[in-house]
Formats: sequence, structure tokens, C-alpha cells
Amino acid sequence: MNPMTRRERRVPKLMRFQPSVKGIQSKRIIAGACASIRPASLALCVALIGAAPAWAEGIWTPYAAEAIEHNSDVFDLTKSGPEPVGSNGPSFADTSFDTRAGIDGIYLLDQQKFFATAEFRHFNYENYSLLDHNEVLLDGGLSWKLSHALDGAFEYRHEERMVQFLDLAASTQLTLESDDIATASVNFNVTPEWRVESRARDRVLNSPRTDTPGLSLHEDSIHEELRYLGLSNLSAGVEAEYLEGRYNHDPTALTPDYHQFTLGFASNYLVSGFTSFSGNLGYTRRTDPTNVGLSAVTGAIGYQHSITGKTSMNLQISRNASTYVTTGGNELDTAASLTLTWQASYKIAVKGGYSYTNSKYPQTPDGNVVINRVDHFQIANAEMDYQVLRWFAIRPYVRYQTRHSNDETYTFTGTVVGIEFLAKEPRGPTATVR
Repeated sequence: MNPMTRRERRVPKLMRFQPSVKGIQSKRIIAGACASIRPASLALCVALIGAAPAWAEGIWTPYAAEAIEHNSDVFDLTKSGPEPVGSNGPSFADTSFDTRAGIDGIYLLDQQKFFATAEFRHFNYENYSLLDHNEVLLDGGLSWKLSHALDGAFEYRHEERMVQFLDLAASTQLTLESDDIATASVNFNVTPEWRVESRARDRVLNSPRTDTPGLSLHEDSIHEELRYLGLSNLSAGVEAEYLEGRYNHDPTALTPDYHQFTLGFASNYLVSGFTSFSGNLGYTRRTDPTNVGLSAVTGAIGYQHSITGKTSMNLQISRNASTYVTTGGNELDTAASLTLTWQASYKIAVKGGYSYTNSKYPQTPDGNVVINRVDHFQIANAEMDYQVLRWFAIRPYVRYQTRHSNDETYTFTGTVVGIEFLAKEPRGPTATVR
């Protein structure tokens, strides 16, 4: 065997980055990251490059990572069907080499906080080279505060990514989508005990599929909450959200539009420095022209607890109504997850977790008929974060996932094993200009 295998050639040469980048150096780094981005993403890059001198006294943190990952069922296919054929022969499995490079920054101006992230990803597959692709993430915004009574935030996020195969029906084709989300919030402390929180969100998802090449989704929502802060360690209130969405393509293929309203109660309770609760409980009603709609009790409960000085747990239970983009239908997810973390030393942290999700898709198309599809999805995972050096970390991980559905097309079982190498200088104190 050739002593210099492909895998060995792919292992990156890691290098130490400087924690701060100023002036023209900032421009060059951002411009390099933008060079591989499609034209639709260039606008934010231009804004970041132009703003580099003004951010010269902030903290820019470059980073790079390489992961080697083996997936026993890369297409999330049922094993009862035939094996797909790749360049190395038929197999459900494949090994990929995932590269990430990016830069993030924070800048404080009095009480205002500017933040931005630009990240480029490349995925290379050994057997199924048709899955090779690039991804992009751009995120930026401002957390602002005008007084002790008035604050808020603006954020814009653009991501170009692969559609996960578990969201597709027995597909072996690469599908890319772009997701643009703009969020704005305003919060007002009416009195020291009462706070009003308002948030508006706009989302445009372009997710072409084989059978619906023009598939796109546009959602707008507004969220209002009245919260009481007058009790020690406890905040509670009422919240309401209205959401409307529309599919922008042939209305005969999928439900063209829908409306959703949620009303509920929310609270956060800090028992001590070691234990906290958060939760909300409400009712969601969703309507669309098919009259199928969806109505359900929804909410979430979170429990965080430090068991010892080195061990902690995080328990999450939720029930949410959402949009199932693949069929343009409704989705109701009931989920529970538990994560345990053990901080073995200041360099080593070990995490393990388990999650279960019950998903219901009423009136899902299945050939020439429709069914009430029900999925049971389980994930067990473990990972270890090892901070080898101040700027260099290694993360081995393993994940087992299985989904059983009353539609056999969506049933699969797979194991993912990988290791990630990350080079990133820890962020130092952020500069503040007054």
C-alpha cells in the first residue's frame, strides 16, 4: 500500500492564529473567505470588508477545523432496499472529510455590541463524490441598549447548506438550499417589575427538490410577551405569537399558504447557582386551505442542574408545531433529551446524551394516497473535548441514530464516528470605546 494514503494527505497542517486582526489584514481575511461564496451572499461580505477599519479595535478571531467522519448509512436509507453504487462499489456507508474556516468578531461601543461571523465549509466524500459540496454561513447584528428601560437587537443570518437526507424520501442526490433569516427585537421595562418584549422575524427558504425544483418558503412572524420580574429568582408572563407562511411556486403541488397562532405562559426560575428551570405552556392552532390544519397543546420545559463541581445535566422536554417543508404539510414534534457533562479536568470535558422525538405528519402524500405518517426518532451520542493547547483542540465523537416510521421509506439506522481538529485562539478581553 502506498505509505501516503488519501486520508493522510487530507489531514490538515494546523497553525496558530493571532488573536487580533486589524485594518487591512482584516479586509484580506474576510475577502478570502468571501471568494468562494455565491453572488447572493456577497452583499454582507462587502459590508464586513468596508467596516473592517471601524472594527480595528475590536476582537477578530479566525479559526479552522478539519473533521474525518464515517457514516454507516450516509443516505439514511432503509436496509431493506438495494445498496446505492458509488465510485468504489455498492455501499450504504461512506467516509467524508469536512473542512471549516471562518472568522468571528465582537466590538463594543459603550453599551452597544456589534457581532459578526463568516464561515466557509467544504465536504469531500470518498465513495460518493457527487455529494462533494461547499457551504457558507454569514451572520451579523447589533445588540443595542439606549437606557436601563429600553434595549433590543437586530440580526441577519444567511446560510447555504445541504438538505439532510433524513428529510428526503429515499434520495441519493445532493440537494442544496439557502436560508435567510432577519430578526429584530425591542424590549421595554415599563416599571422595575414589568417588561414588554417584542420580536419580529422574516425568513426566506429556497429549497429546490427533485419533484418540486422551484420550492421556496417565505415566513413572517411577530412575538409579544409581557413578563413580571418582581419575584426573587423568578420571572413569569404571558406570550403570544402569530406566524404566516407561503410557498412560492405551483400551488397545485403543495399547500400554498398557512397561518399559525400560539398563546401561552412562560417562566424562568433560578433555584440556586446550581439549578435552574425554564418553561412555557400554551396552545397552538394552525390553519391552511386544505382544512387539515393542526391544533395542539405546545410548550417546553428545561432543567439544568450541577450534580457535582465537575458534573452537570441538562434535561429538555418540548412539543412544537411547525412546517414540514418536503411535503408542504404540518408537523407536530414531541421530544425529550438528556445531556450529561463531566469536566474531567480543565483540558478534558466528556459529554453524553440521548434524545427521543415522536413526529406526526397528518395527511402526508404517499404515492396516490395520503397517510397520517408517524415517526419515532432516537439518537444516542457521546463526545470528548480535549484542549491540547490553548489554541488547539481535538474532539472525537460517536452518534447512533435510528428512525422507525409507519412509512417504511423513512425507516433507517446508522452510526456516525468521527474526529475533529480545531485551531482557534481563545478570545481575549473585548475592546470598548466610549
